[in-house]
Amino acid sequence: MSASGVSIGAWIAFGKFAGPVLLVMLVIGLAAGILQTVTQVRESSIPFVLKLAGMAALMTACGPMMLGGVDDYATRLLSAIPGLLHG
Repeated sequence: MSASGVSIGAWIAFGKFAGPVLLVMLVIGLAAGILQTVTQVRESSIPFVLKLAGMAALMTACGPMMLGGVDDYATRLLSAIPGLLHG
C-alpha cells in the first residue's frame, strides 16, 4: 500500500461509515420538513425524534456492515506500516 493508497483507502472507509448515516439523515430531515410544512406544525422536537429513531434503526440494521469497512481499512493499514516505513 502506497501513501496515496492510504489516503484513498481512508476516504473509502469514511464513505462506507458516514455515507449511510448522511443519507438517512437527509431523507428523514426532508420528509420531516415537508410534513411540517404541509401540516403547519412548527415543533422542533419532531425531526429530532424521527432522526433519533432512524439512527437507531440504521445502527441496528447496518452497523456491522458500516464498521466492517473501517475494520478492513485498519487491518490493511496496520499490515502495511512496515512497507510504508521502509520504502
